[in-house]
Amino acid sequence: MEINDIREQLIAKMEELLAEENAADAFLRAKDLKRRWPRVREEEESLADQELSEKFNKMMDELSEKAGDVYVNTEERKAQIIAQAKEILAKNNFKKGTEQMKQLLEDWKHAGRINKEKDDELWNEFSAVRSEFFEKKNEYFANLKETFSANKALKEELIAKAKEVADIVNIKEAGNRSNELMEEWKKVGSAGRRDDDDLWQQFLAERKAFFERRDAYYDEMKETYAKRVEAKKDIITQAKLFLARSEFTDDEVNAIKDLRAKWKEVGNAGREHENELWEEFNGIVNKYFENMRYYK
Repeated sequence: MEINDIREQLIAKMEELLAEENAADAFLRAKDLKRRWPRVREEEESLADQELSEKFNKMMDELSEKAGDVYVNTEERKAQIIAQAKEILAKNNFKKGTEQMKQLLEDWKHAGRINKEKDDELWNEFSAVRSEFFEKKNEYFANLKETFSANKALKEELIAKAKEVADIVNIKEAGNRSNELMEEWKKVGSAGRRDDDDLWQQFLAERKAFFERRDAYYDEMKETYAKRVEAKKDIITQAKLFLARSEFTDDEVNAIKDLRAKWKEVGNAGREHENELWEEFNGIVNKYFENMRYYK
């Protein structure tokens, strides 16, 4: 292969490096291309050879400028990598930090060499920070595993308690208990991605079972209240008839008293209607006995 063909290939690769975002890494690889640049004796170099060399050197300068002095200066670059590693260590963000540490290691590999003594010194410092980070990470996840296990046990206990709500006959009491368990659930931390959703679905199923029982209860009560309203309206109608007649016979007085007993037997007609119905009925009965005292 001709020298100029090789140079053309190296220039094409240099153009690719200029387009890369990581200028520091690109610059380090460009220096390798420069070492591979074919050279000829000055007296044998043609005008075309000179133009290619000038083009390559100009591209090398452009890439060096993009990378910045900090990327060219190996010792300064490595010191910067160490500083970045220490920042990652201080944040305790282990998921993101792990990826960042991997990237810093790659950056270190491409940062170049100074001399063995200085390189070893900087590497030992960088390596110590990385080791401390991963030790903290391992400790964190070991503790997290214990925390997940404890939270799982707490949530399983709450699920068991949620099942017991079905045995509470009083709907209001059962509702209060269900709400208390929900508040307790909110305070319990995660049991881990593997178990959290399944535990929540179990807890939710028990709450759903209670809500269905509650809704059925209130539907039944609504129907019962409607029947009681009609029964009490019928009692009021009878009381009105006795008031209108007002014969005050023993049978009629006893019948009025019986209406009071029937009223109690019917039971509560619900918050919406009970007071209004009672006031009407009680007013009629009181009026009847007032009239009786007046006429007898």
